[in-house]
Amino acid sequence: MSRLQVWASPSEASDMMFDVRQPGVTGLAYALLRPRSKGKERSLSRLAFAKMNPIEPGPTSPQTRCGMPTTARDHRLLLAPGVADPVSLERLFADYDEAVPEHQRLLAAVLTLPFVRGEPLHDQFDKVTTWAMLHLARARQLTSLAVLHAPGDQLAPEAPHAHIVVFSRIHNACGWAQLHPDLAESEHGAWAGRWLEFCEAWGRRPEA
Repeated sequence: MSRLQVWASPSEASDMMFDVRQPGVTGLAYALLRPRSKGKERSLSRLAFAKMNPIEPGPTSPQTRCGMPTTARDHRLLLAPGVADPVSLERLFADYDEAVPEHQRLLAAVLTLPFVRGEPLHDQFDKVTTWAMLHLARARQLTSLAVLHAPGDQLAPEAPHAHIVVFSRIHNACGWAQLHPDLAESEHGAWAGRWLEFCEAWGRRPEA
């Protein structure tokens, strides 16, 4: 069985990561996934599968075009420019994990962006994915996975939100390169500032 098929609940997924939010910073949450934490080996594959499945998938769960089950409302893979189209999400995640050297200390960063209740989810998810494409893929050559969670689909009271799982290594046509310095523990405030600035610009509709 693929390790992607080992489901982790939202609380287990949170337990995999280090919450490195800075006091007083608002707009988004920031956490880091390291190869080892709390005495356990971690992988991007399992965290990504957990984010793709906030509810445990079953035989009748929807699937992505490449055959991965998903119970999230929506998702989007945002590839760095110039990299080849992956055969599947599972293969991309597994290739990344297999390329992790022993001395690598960061697998991914996870940005969590709250949505406004009552506003269309597709509008808010478009904003998230556009920001990720501009600031992560194009500006920093980072590949990421954006996932939309709508807890109300399961009658839960939590507000809808998006997670962006950011692969920590620069991604180019030759494969995985160095860790990006903008994913350090100290960068929460900087990412929140970029997001809030983008939200202000997003609200200004361009002239036709």
